Formats: sequence, C-alpha cells, structure tokens
Amino acid sequence: MMNKPFLPKLSGARTGQRHQMMGVVLPVVLVVLTVLTGLVVTQVRRNAMDERLAANTRETVQLDNAVQTVLRWCEARINLAPQRTIMVAPAGPAQPPAWSRGHANWGDGTSLDFAGAAADLPGLSADPSCVIENATCELSPPISPTGQTGASTCPGNGDLDPRWMKVRITASAQTAAPDMGGNRLIFTQSEMRLFIE
Repeated sequence: MMNKPFLPKLSGARTGQRHQMMGVVLPVVLVVLTVLTGLVVTQVRRNAMDERLAANTRETVQLDNAVQTVLRWCEARINLAPQRTIMVAPAGPAQPPAWSRGHANWGDGTSLDFAGAAADLPGLSADPSCVIENATCELSPPISPTGQTGASTCPGNGDLDPRWMKVRITASAQTAAPDMGGNRLIFTQSEMRLFIE
C-alpha cells in the first residue's frame, strides 16, 4: 500500500486546470488579433491618405511652377514689345474682372496664347495663356520726374505723362483633374509699370 502512487489524483487536478486555461487563452488571442488587425487597417488607410495628399501637393506645385513660367513669358513679351502686345481694357466697377474665368478676353483675339506650350511644361492639359490689361488710367498724375504731362486719355484722372504705362498680367494654366471630374485651373497675376521713351 505504501507503494501506491498518489499521482492519479494530482494529474486529474492538473488536467482540469489545463482545460480551464485553454478556455481563457482562446478569447485573449482573438482580442489581441482583432486589435492588431484594426491597427494594421488604420495604418493602411493612413498611408493611402498620405499618398493622395502627397500627389495633390506635387500636382499643385507643378501647376504653380507652370503658371509662374507663363507669367514670366508674358512679362518678357511686354518688355520686348509693349506697343505691339495685345491688351484689353480693365473692367468697369459693376463688371466682372477682365481676367475672370469664362470671360471673352480669354479668346484667341484678346489673349496672349502659347500654342504647343502644354507639351513643354509638365502637367498641363491645355496650352496656357495670358490676359494683359492696359491699366494706365490707374496711375495718379503727375508721375514724371520732369513734370511732363500730355493729353489725358483717362477721363476724370487728370493729365498723365504719356511715357508711362501700367499693365496687369493674368496668366492661366490648367491640368486634368479626374478626381474633380474636369480640369483644375490656376491663375496668377502681376503688375508692371513701364517708362517708354
């Protein structure tokens, strides 16, 4: 009798504990896997959003570079031949600006177009152009170092020195925007004051 082992009772007790532990491990593992899956899905969504934001930023910078280049081309044209450059009159107080989107000034006869430039400037879907306004009447007389004045071409603005000229240049460029279902337009503007002798 002394040699009778007491192990069956102990092993039975241990077996019951093992079954209880296995019942707890499975839900804990499932919860951990669910949390990890949620973290991975969140990170994937965040990465996709970051990629879209980076692509949008890249497109915006590329389009801004293109329209700034076009603006410099228009300024160079005015510097080279101010009297032979196509210009439009500024809009009146109750009218939309002469450079507003869809205005007739963006037509071939009243704007400075750059045919074929879309192939040279990356990211453009159409040829860029400029609308140049003759804004000389916005100058305040006298604006001459010698005090010279001429016949007024601006009603109610007094005499202006005819050698001075003010122009407002608006450049426009566009790129395809499939996410918006059309094109993305960008405008930039500068003003120049010229003294022509």
